[in-house]
Amino acid sequence: MLSYEQVKSKEGQFKSLVGMSVEEFELLHNYYEVQWKAYLSHFTVSGTPRLRPHRIRKDGKLENSKDQLLFILHYLKGNGLQEHHAAAYHMNQPQANLWIHLLLALLKKTFKGLGELPERRAGKLKELLQNMEQVFIDGTERDIQRPLDAQAQKEHYSGKKKPIK
Repeated sequence: MLSYEQVKSKEGQFKSLVGMSVEEFELLHNYYEVQWKAYLSHFTVSGTPRLRPHRIRKDGKLENSKDQLLFILHYLKGNGLQEHHAAAYHMNQPQANLWIHLLLALLKKTFKGLGELPERRAGKLKELLQNMEQVFIDGTERDIQRPLDAQAQKEHYSGKKKPIK
């Protein structure tokens, strides 16, 4: 099973799996672990209310919070099939699906607590940008409905495809 302990000493491999350095991962883990412990004190992994304290199981998957964080960051970075991800972590696809949904929610709470979630309100974004000296925009070209009028087509031409004559 792929684990944090296996890959933390291989900096290049680690960075390609999760998209960050071991130091950055450790910092994020400190905040993530708080969310995990809070969740685990009230709920089971499957989401049902907890009736008794959590205990580490011999046959448990992803008992270590660092392995959990590696699992979800690796999934997000690679955006692979759940079946493939499950095989890499020695579990079946339904287990991988359960973990992915749980860990995504906890990771979102972690980033929200750190104030690192993307801004969704245009007004707030405008306010934030006014205080910045320099802004780099990472944009993605999106398809639009192709206009029927030739002049309108030229206005929307991105320059990446064969030009309209």
